[in-house]
Amino acid sequence: MNTNELNNLILNAPYQTKYEAILDVTSKDIVAYEALAKFGINQNIISTEKIFQYLHHNNELFYSLEQRNKAHQLEHAPQSYPVFVNFDADIVVSDEQKNHWEMFLKEHQKSIVVEITENGSDDEKSANIMRNFSSWLKQREIKTALDDFAQDGSMFSFFIMNNSSYIKIDKSFLRQIERNENYFYYLEGVIKTIQANGQKSIVEGVETKEDYETVKKLGSNYMQGYYFSDLTKTV
Repeated sequence: MNTNELNNLILNAPYQTKYEAILDVTSKDIVAYEALAKFGINQNIISTEKIFQYLHHNNELFYSLEQRNKAHQLEHAPQSYPVFVNFDADIVVSDEQKNHWEMFLKEHQKSIVVEITENGSDDEKSANIMRNFSSWLKQREIKTALDDFAQDGSMFSFFIMNNSSYIKIDKSFLRQIERNENYFYYLEGVIKTIQANGQKSIVEGVETKEDYETVKKLGSNYMQGYYFSDLTKTV
């Protein structure tokens, strides 16, 4: 498959959004939803993960695709709930991109939380792009969440963490606690620090009743995961 064929495949793929519930740990009430991209592409041809890996090397296509995707995510989002939307800093670099997203985010400012996602690179240039994006959002009073905290290979940044209203704890933390229960105390300390800073913690990857009981003991504010899949909506 050549580059043009792949570009056309991605741009014309049927697109859906999955809205995964974020719940209060104590009450189990829904407090928000996270919008997740779903592409209707034959997995034998290209996976969603491979799509985004490819797009990191094609900024123009990535930006075009995300204009469509973000509009869809906000248009169909469950009403009366904040929506956590993943944004890659690489598509907010040029003046054209910044102007577009500033207008888009201003329109949805009251209902959107921007999740700052890793762009797959740990070099200094990429780190600067993410820091600049974090500052750009803060200047415009857009609420943000630091995504994938503690995920293998992720970049830890106090700068971005301090700018964020929410810290999303990667699901790998719960899996690590299953293998070594001493990591419970480590995560408990992280969550206490987050809350002491006036921020909210969200533990991802709650897949079983045992996970839920662990999260309750940890004292996290919020949680999400497949254990609550009956609350997921797809549009």
